[in-house]
Amino acid sequence: MARGRTATLLCVLLACVSGSFMTQKETSLMLNRMHHELENAIERGQAAVHSGSPGAMTPTLDCKGRLLAYQYGLKLQPNRAPQRDTFDALELETCGITPPPVHNKPPSVLPLPPHASSDNTFYVSPTGSDTNQGTEVSPFFSVPRALQATRALQEAGVIVLLPGIHFLNETIMLGDKDNGLTIMGKPTGGKEVWVSGGIPLKTKWNKYASPVNSSYNIWVSDIEGVTTIPGLNTIESTGDYRRVTRARYPNADPSQGNELCTRCWANGVKHWHTNLSCVGQAKTVYIDLRDCNDKMQLPDGTPCKNDSAMWDTYNTYSNGHGGCCAPWSGDDSPYGPMGNYFCGNSSAGGWVGYDDPRGSNRSQGLSPALPYGFDYDPTNDRQGGSFLKTVKNATGAIFHVWRDQGWFVNMFEVEKHDPESMAYIFSKTTTRGVEHVKGGWQGGRGWQVNASAINSTEYEYLLANKWMIENVMEALDTPNEYFFDETNNKLYLWPNESIASSSHKPPPESTVYVATNLQTLISVKGTMETPVKNISIQGINFRDAADVTMEPWGVPSGGDWGLYRGGAVFFEGAEDCSVADCLFKRLDGNGVFVSGYTRRINISNNEFVWIGDSAMAAWGYTKENDGTDGQQPRFTYILNNFVHELGHIQKQSSMWFQAKACQSIIKGNIDFNGPRAGINFNDGFGGGTNVSDNLIFNQCRESGDHGAMNSWDRTAYLSDVLHGYPSYTAQMNNVNNNFIIANYGASQGFDTDDGSSFYNIHDNFFWMADGWKMDYGGHDSRFADNIIYRGRPGGDGQNCVNSWPFLPGHGTEYSGNKCILPKDTNIGNLFHGCKCPGASSADPNNPGATECGIDFHDNEYYTMNGSAFINCQKPALSLADWQKTGSAQNDSVAPIPDDDQIIQWAKEKLGM
Repeated sequence: MARGRTATLLCVLLACVSGSFMTQKETSLMLNRMHHELENAIERGQAAVHSGSPGAMTPTLDCKGRLLAYQYGLKLQPNRAPQRDTFDALELETCGITPPPVHNKPPSVLPLPPHASSDNTFYVSPTGSDTNQGTEVSPFFSVPRALQATRALQEAGVIVLLPGIHFLNETIMLGDKDNGLTIMGKPTGGKEVWVSGGIPLKTKWNKYASPVNSSYNIWVSDIEGVTTIPGLNTIESTGDYRRVTRARYPNADPSQGNELCTRCWANGVKHWHTNLSCVGQAKTVYIDLRDCNDKMQLPDGTPCKNDSAMWDTYNTYSNGHGGCCAPWSGDDSPYGPMGNYFCGNSSAGGWVGYDDPRGSNRSQGLSPALPYGFDYDPTNDRQGGSFLKTVKNATGAIFHVWRDQGWFVNMFEVEKHDPESMAYIFSKTTTRGVEHVKGGWQGGRGWQVNASAINSTEYEYLLANKWMIENVMEALDTPNEYFFDETNNKLYLWPNESIASSSHKPPPESTVYVATNLQTLISVKGTMETPVKNISIQGINFRDAADVTMEPWGVPSGGDWGLYRGGAVFFEGAEDCSVADCLFKRLDGNGVFVSGYTRRINISNNEFVWIGDSAMAAWGYTKENDGTDGQQPRFTYILNNFVHELGHIQKQSSMWFQAKACQSIIKGNIDFNGPRAGINFNDGFGGGTNVSDNLIFNQCRESGDHGAMNSWDRTAYLSDVLHGYPSYTAQMNNVNNNFIIANYGASQGFDTDDGSSFYNIHDNFFWMADGWKMDYGGHDSRFADNIIYRGRPGGDGQNCVNSWPFLPGHGTEYSGNKCILPKDTNIGNLFHGCKCPGASSADPNNPGATECGIDFHDNEYYTMNGSAFINCQKPALSLADWQKTGSAQNDSVAPIPDDDQIIQWAKEKLGM
């Protein structure tokens, strides 16, 4: 864009902000006041439970626990006090507590790095010129011009971005010739430094007479310089900026924070179109790893694996390429396409191949089936039929639909609407010579199916329910929505809701609209052989990265996720690089992405807010199941980040996600208001990850069957992390001293799902949570010295522990825990007998033989009436009778302690 146009935007950049964060003394006084107010509210009966708390929580204990969470957040990140966002997310005002003031911290002015000098430091300003000298008083205009200057040096350079919005025409590409470079912001006079992947639009608004309703306040402008507008943000004269919703049905704006999207979706369609011609076409890879000798080797001398009680599946390696998994084409690697676990011939786990048993010859199942369109009933308003009928041109619309069990959302591009047959047809595309539907790759699996209805005209074969459609003109019917006509380059807009629809006023002249354009703003990319080193990105605000949902995604490993390999800031082939003290706001893809070979990438002290997908993610490469060459993120530091309001586009999103990555350090972070798990491990590659001293709450707000943290470990990967030589045994992961609230749809504080192994989970406070889940073949783990408060009645019996059997020598430990069950007496479920751990050695005639496998000792159970039972047989055994089997030595049961005792235990556990 032209310099003159950039200069005119300065008048509407973020205004100066006043105030500062609180001192330690001010914070202490504030907390004392809050505790006093809470006690008064409790005494008056004016405290209320959180909107996401389970029904069994009492207002008194619920409020005390939430105030403790707020206090813990202040302990973790005192520099952000008073953390008004944390306070509001915990709904502490419903506890009679006066909210803290909104303290807007002035933009931090970071010091120049030690190596900076007048000779190697160059300045860039939106009002500068690339013919200037690059000094602070004569700055360059563009980052590429500054890079040209630093690359001409014989030493590491420094690029300082001055206040304003730096609109990028292209991604900033950094390579090994930029080693040692620092790119940093320098706010001045309270004005901030922004880097944008968007294009500011030149608009001239004219009133549009809507054929749907003449009262609609819709305006239209011709647009030059863009061919598509996947997202639209604003620059406001008030200093803030907002996201404008692409016209959609049903109406909702999940990026505004006013709702949890419970009304964002229509319910079902008449019939999903099915195409099963891909079934059986995948090229599968299958390796049986079970034939171990005493050296833990297969007959050919390679490592073996025989540790999981999912004997036939998790002790094998299974993968598939092409066929029904052709849509997941974003799986390129240095070794070629990495494939899809769910197209393998030995995939297994919760609901894998549901109602669709594989044949005895390990033939491929139908799990990866996806729809190719749908029929609708124009008379069924609950299914949105009356609206769907009105759409004249659906070409280019995006159809979002939840997988039946609510784990993730798939998006499909619409080719056309056929009103005569009352059908929507999805677009098709071709990957590696295979034609397939365009979309559906945003989750790792295909759809759940009803196998008995495969040839039925009466019942549905493909199962899915909630949906919404966006990018259709007919859906432009409410304030703060837009539609871009790509054919005629016209932008239609209903201004923000602050303008009354009856006034028919145009958008304010002071508001500038920015079309999202670039998906990656900064890319740091080298190779394992020639890595990029010591790049530092500091003190910059990032905005306007474009949506990636219709770009190619891949299946990272054996967990449920699909993933786009990219983010607003991207690292691959990099060592000792950092992103610190930055703000990532209203980005429609991932925030920071760590890919392939990386070592010691440090992501710290940043804030991520209103992110379309995940805040931070890592995804490595393996050659099928062999990761011993080291092409993975290792020693990634995720420290002291403040993360909230995630997943307003893709619901399978997290603060931190990792697949084929290991030895991560995740510490001191605050994470709340997410649609799924806050932290997710898609596999157990390598191990050695440490998760400690984090506050995580308000997760799974739009989904269920999950924990506030989650892991899977269905796929056997070779690594050298534990021993320094190839092995399927991972280094132990530690999860400790975290405060995790499992409210909304979360079940466990940490859901160690299908196959999860090598976890030492200790000294955590799991609030409103189910206990330890160790099923579907997980093993070699420990759950010790935790406090579990289960604040919900009934359920599926996972109160303190829920375990499947183990192979001898690969069991677990459950010890020293305090498990509090205010509405129950059932400790949990053991699915392989009551004698625990059980036998001491494997049956040589039956290598897959299992036992209870858990060493229970020194646990304290607190129940509604002071008695406890374990479901290990029918009828269930009392704790006393269970102990007669030799199990659960020194375990005890007592009535529920008072609220203050529970809070005191938690404080001691969390070092408060």
